[in-house]
This record gives sequence, structure tokens and C-alpha cells, in this order.
Amino acid sequence: MQETRRIQEPMASESSSMSTGLERRLEEQHLEKCIQEILQNIDKYMQEYKDISAETKELYDNYRSANPELHNDLVIGLGMKTQIERNLNKNLLALKKPYFGRIDYKEVGDRSSYSLYLGKNGVRRNITENMIIDWRAPISGVYYESDIGRSSYPTPMGDRIEIDLFLKRTYEIENSKLIDYYDSDVVANDEFLTKYLSKNKEVVLGEIIATIQKEQNEIIRDVPWHNVIVQGVAGSGKTTVAMHRISYILYNYKEKFRPDEFYIIGSNKMLLNYITGVLPNLDVYNVNQITMEEFLISLLDKDFDYKKGKYTLTNSFLKLKRQVSTQDASTLKRFKGSNHFIKALIVYMKQYEIEAITTDSVRFDRKVVYSKDEILYFLDFFEELPLQEKIDLLNKRLTYKVKSLGEDAELRKEKLRSEVNRYKNYFGNKGKKYNLMEIYISFLEDLQLRRSEYLEQGIKVAEGEVIELLLTELKCKHLDIYDLGMLNYIKRRIKMTKDYEYVGHIVIDEAQDFGVMLFQIFKQLFKNCTYTIMGDVSQNIYYDTGMNDWEVLKQEVFHPEKDRFYVLAKSYRNTVEISDYASKVLSKCSFKTYDIEPIIRHGKEVGLIKAEGESGLVAKTVELIKSIRDNGYDTIAIICRTVEETLKVKKLLSPYVPIEHLEDDIEEMTFSSGNMVLPIHMTKGLEFDSVIIWNPEEESYHTTDEDAKLLYVAITRALHELHIVYQDNLSGLLK
Repeated sequence: MQETRRIQEPMASESSSMSTGLERRLEEQHLEKCIQEILQNIDKYMQEYKDISAETKELYDNYRSANPELHNDLVIGLGMKTQIERNLNKNLLALKKPYFGRIDYKEVGDRSSYSLYLGKNGVRRNITENMIIDWRAPISGVYYESDIGRSSYPTPMGDRIEIDLFLKRTYEIENSKLIDYYDSDVVANDEFLTKYLSKNKEVVLGEIIATIQKEQNEIIRDVPWHNVIVQGVAGSGKTTVAMHRISYILYNYKEKFRPDEFYIIGSNKMLLNYITGVLPNLDVYNVNQITMEEFLISLLDKDFDYKKGKYTLTNSFLKLKRQVSTQDASTLKRFKGSNHFIKALIVYMKQYEIEAITTDSVRFDRKVVYSKDEILYFLDFFEELPLQEKIDLLNKRLTYKVKSLGEDAELRKEKLRSEVNRYKNYFGNKGKKYNLMEIYISFLEDLQLRRSEYLEQGIKVAEGEVIELLLTELKCKHLDIYDLGMLNYIKRRIKMTKDYEYVGHIVIDEAQDFGVMLFQIFKQLFKNCTYTIMGDVSQNIYYDTGMNDWEVLKQEVFHPEKDRFYVLAKSYRNTVEISDYASKVLSKCSFKTYDIEPIIRHGKEVGLIKAEGESGLVAKTVELIKSIRDNGYDTIAIICRTVEETLKVKKLLSPYVPIEHLEDDIEEMTFSSGNMVLPIHMTKGLEFDSVIIWNPEEESYHTTDEDAKLLYVAITRALHELHIVYQDNLSGLLK
């Protein structure tokens, strides 16, 4: 049931006759009643948790593995304990702020009206009655999407219930006390939204659900049966939408999706820790959170032990290990990130399979038992099966044919058994070991030898010298995520394995940083998987390998007639001053950009501070940090161009101000409040109360598309204040 309070008349007309004071007293009384019931729930669940803990401890103490009944009791008890703990946690989380919204409505054709209170955590009054409706429930979509008047919401069966909406109210509650409330026909009016956005970052993170906007909610509640691609400008809430979408799907489609089938893939561990930290508060547990590199390695498992082979995993799209021409390096990066790279491998593996399996007609007792046409038809019909499974099925089919023919010829049992054994591995041994790297290298060599044939099939293959550069990298045992992707595809085409079967939904954040070929590989590896793809092509800092538009992904990898493409243009992160400054940087680019629509929230002008020498840079930065802290802001990022510069700046600043994570292992850092010194590529997807960009000189940032994207990312990390400290000549992109 979803009813929390039934009223006899539409609340809009009732509230219009009430004084503001009486209305507020009624709301305060309702809040107090909710608090008392939540406290009663907490007492009840704490007692239940205490009892079940004692019971499971006793079962543990008496546990004997040979007693299946005792084992079942223990499993059931642990499951109950987990559920009670989650119910207790929901009520504890709801105590300080039980709900954030309310809707009053009447179903068309029903004389009764209803008043529902919506919260981050659904709270039950008893088994059959909800006190607070979970924000993920179908009826809650009315709060986010509907204007006052006639509306509807979907049922779990797919039907729609027609309603008349009388009231939509947003609450500001702190520490169990009503601060204020707002009536509006949008989810949160400008006054409330601006007030919320002006708070420091830690407060903002705790209020997200109350301020989900209509265009964000549409993505969150889209059905999980197709793929979703979201182009969202910096600060548009892409990551927030992705995490809430996971929560929504797992809440409403429990029978179809399990949490352990979900994978959240990010570019680095700091981003993953940052974005997935909100999942427990969204009632999401046990989803997989992994970097792209780790994900691809885990799928290869023991079929390619990169540690044993002493391979070096590198971001070759940042820099190659060898000194090569800039043009060749750029060409290689673009080819590896392109759809043409994986298309070429798909063509090669088809030919590889045909050559690995003899297709000549098979004779037994001077008769054709398996014709060439039959074999070729089999290979075509079962094209999706891996090579080992094809070999196994062909062998089984052939031995069956031989046995049948032998029985018809009335061969003796011993003779027939001997003949069947002679043919049981005719097409190959299904247990044969394949070296994935050898196949990958043979593919690259084939690209050099038969480049013209690939070109004739519409596959754009790089020149032989560029492929030779890649071969040299592999022989030096240098790999990147694109090599790992190709090895995974080879494994999928060769081996019977379950490694690719337990992936139901993949969420990729900052997707523009990955070449389109990885998405094509995923589509080949996980046939029944759906995707939520979040990114901003204006923030592609790996210019040659990442995506600078969405067209190939939309048109060649996914299905434009079935899958959904959304654009989030409104930025909720930056002040108008910071947003305008970022837009001016993008205006100097030659690639397609998406316009930013900032929420009207003003702040300080962007600060340009020139310093004399390195010591001047340090002094100005230290002064800024202290001033920012005096303004009440907790998260400050000093953003540098490279890892090397980051390590240097950390050492320069640490004698004067506290710096988080002074150790040298940048890639292992986690997000924290305080003063963080970071390279630009590690700030992707993060936001800070204040940002200081360290010395963006002309020598470091040229007036190019690639460098414009880097600076755009750095600028748009700032919630409230942006400062640029430099010496000598400021980059032309920032003038």
C-alpha cells in the first residue's frame, strides 16, 4: 500500500482557506508524529536485531557442517539479520530528515484524495502501511515530473493511473526540525534550489534526492530494457543520475536484476570511491565497482596472466614508452580507439576459425558422412559460439554420424568403437590451449600483409609503420586498456567460458574518455547486457583515443531506433561567473560543443593572480587557501597539468598548509575534504568548493582543442570559487 493519509477534500482548496500559521503548525505536528513513529521503529528493530544476533551466535556455536538442517537455519538467520539491519539503518537515516516532499492528489474516478510524504528512505508504519513513500516508488515520479493538474503515473504492470494533482510541496528539514517548505509546480523552485546549491559540498551531497530535476528523473526512471546514453555538460548531475538509476532499477525490477550483476566502471579509483560512496544511502549494496583496466584484466582471468608475463600496463593514450614521431603516436592512438580496430579483429577471427577447422567433406566407409556444405552451414548458423564449442559440437555430430552409419553397416562393436574413437577429435581437441597474445600479434601482422583487403571491406587500417609501432610496444610488453580489450575479444571467440555470462547492466561514467572500440567489444562480450553511458565530449581529455562526439557510438554500436540518447544542458554545479568563464574557453575550440545553461547563482568573479617566480606562486596559493577556509569552505583542489607537476607542488605547499595524501602514489588516492593537489586527469567527475589552477602558462597549455578540454575540466570542478595563479604568460585559452 502507498497511502499515508487520506483526506476528504482536495488539499489545494483546503490550504487556500488556512492561515500560513495554522498550515505550518499542522506540518510541524505531522513531522513530530513521524519522528515518534520512527523512534518506535528503531526501538523495535534494535530489539529484533539483538534477538536474532543471539540466535545466530548460538547456531554458530553449535554448527556442524554435516547437519544440513542446522546449516539452513543459520543461512536463514543470517539473511533475517541482514534485513533487520537494513530496516534499522533506514529508520536511523530517516530520523533527522524523514521526508523531503509531499504530493496531494485524487485518482480520476475516485472521490477520495490522498496525501503522500516522500523520503530518501521508505519507512513502514506496519506490514501493510507506508508512513513515508520511497522516492523510487512509481507514484513518486509524480513529484519529479508532473505539474499541478491532470497527470498520471505507471503501475508495476505497465498501466498508467490517471490523477488530479492538487499540491506539490518541498521541505527543508534539519535535525528533525521543520525549517521551511515551498509549494511549487516544479520539483524545487528557484529559491529552494539556489539556497541548496549555495551550501558547501558536503551538505549538497546529502540533499540530492530532494532536488532531482524533471529531465534527470526521466533518465533515472527509464526502463532497463534498452541502452541509455547521456551527454551532460559539466555539473549537470550525470553521475548523480547514474547512481540513482541503479537504485531505481534494483528497487523496481528485483525479479530481473541482481546487484552483483551490476558493474560501475570508472577511469580511476578516486572517481569510483567518490561516486559510489552514496550507494549505501540509496539502499544499494553488493554492486561491482571497478576501473576499466581492472575489469578487463579480471575477465581475462588465468587465460592471460599479465603479472606472470611481466607486462607493464600503461595509459599509452597519455604517453608511449618509446620516443616516436608525434604524428605516428597520434595516428596509432586514434586507430586503437576507433571502431575500425575491433571491426578488423572481428573479420580476422572469422577467418582464423575457418582455418582452424577443416571444412573438407568427411568420409567413412567410402561414404560422405559430413559434407563440406553441411560444415560451412554449421559454422555460419552457430557463428556466435566460441571456437572450442564449435569444435566440440562438430566432433560430437561427426561421431554420431559415424556411429549411426556403422550400426547400419552392422560393424562389430569393437570395430565400431575403434572407428568412433578415431573420429572423436577429428575437428580438433576442445582442450587445446591457445596463446591469446600470439593470436593478437598474428592479427596485427595480418593487418600489415593484407591491409588493402581490409580497406576494400570499408575498414580503415593504419599504415604499416604505425602497426609496427604497436607491435614493438607489445614485444616490449607494454599494454594499455585497448590491448586488454582486444585480448578479451579473442578469448571470447576462442574459449568456452562463463566469465562473460554474469554481467547484466554496466554503468560507465566519464565514458567520453574511452575509445568507441571498447563499447563495441563489450557489445560482443555481453550479449544480454544493457548499458547506462554517461559523459561529456567537451571533457574528453584523451583527445586521440576518447570520443569527441557520440555519433559512432549511437549509430554503429548501439541502435538509434531502440536505444535512448539524452542531453543534460543545465549545470547545477558552477556559479554563473565560473560557467561563463568555462564557456569562453570552449568557444575557442573547433569541435562541436554543447551549450551550458547555468542555474542563476552568482558568486565571486574568477580570480586571475599573477605571481613572481615559483616562490611567488607558492605564497599566493597559500594565501588563497587560508582565505578560502576563512569563508567556510572545506574542499579545495589545487589542479596541476601532470603527475610530475602535482608531486612537485605538493612538496612546495606542504610546509605551509596541510595537504591530503602526501605519498607519491597518485593513482591510489581517495577523495577527502581538505586541501588536495591533483593532476587534471584525476579530477574528472569530482567537484570542490574551491579550485586553484596552478600556473596555466602558454608553454603548458597551447591554444589547441586538446588543451582547451583540459582547462575546461579544471575550471568546471569549482562549485563556488575559481582562482588562477600564474607567472609569466597566461595561456591564450584563458585570456
